[in-house]
Amino acid sequence: MLTPFKADGNIDYEATGVLIEHLRKIGISGLFPLGSTGLFPFLRTEERKKFLEYVIEHSHGLPVLAGVGSSSTDQSVELALHAKQVGATALVIMPPYYITPGQPEIISHFSSIIQKAHMNTFIYNIPQLAGARIEPQTIETLKNTFPDIVGMKESSADMRYFSSIMRFSSNDFSIIQGQDDLLVPSLSIGADGGVCGLTNFSGDVVEAYKAFESGDYSKAREIQINKIVPLLEKTNVSRFPSGYYRAFYEKFNLRGGYRSPMTEPKK
Repeated sequence: MLTPFKADGNIDYEATGVLIEHLRKIGISGLFPLGSTGLFPFLRTEERKKFLEYVIEHSHGLPVLAGVGSSSTDQSVELALHAKQVGATALVIMPPYYITPGQPEIISHFSSIIQKAHMNTFIYNIPQLAGARIEPQTIETLKNTFPDIVGMKESSADMRYFSSIMRFSSNDFSIIQGQDDLLVPSLSIGADGGVCGLTNFSGDVVEAYKAFESGDYSKAREIQINKIVPLLEKTNVSRFPSGYYRAFYEKFNLRGGYRSPMTEPKK
């Protein structure tokens, strides 16, 4: 989920309700607020808590995976405990960023949060933004140490890496593709699904997923090549993730805003 803003840069909860209804109508199976597209680093801690509470309250029973990423382990712990208190289904944790962590620091960060929150958790690998990749051995260590870790959102866009971690896939560990244009290839090697930004304003990704799951691989491939890839290319002409926000605002005729330092994309 993106985090809709008003023209003055404040969070727009009415537009958030519109977004949730749209997501429900296109058939998503869960909500992921406060991830990368949701611009979590741009939000104050209290804003993040209030936004998560709103999403859970208006989720209509859909699972809510709460992003609790931070460069500070203490802040992630605080957000994780809050997410548990207000009824999130699971946590989504990325490595701490800016001061680039090594694998021991990543393990320490995850361990501190999980040991205090004690709830279902997804690992979030997005090295292009976090600054560090979660190595396969680290995944194995975390997975074997903490039963609360139930899956992984993998957004590196590196299919060789994605293929290498598919050996961890099991009934109690889901691996989910985070790049829209790699959804169908990932499903073909056993991925459990996708967490894809285009769903904020388009149903194409869900349509491709459902086609694949029903065994209509030709249709899934056609949607992937002829709809998802061109739409993603058009959206990403602007600096990520401003194009997603403009597309959402235009789809629903909203006079939305852009939280600084994000700027409105040029036409």
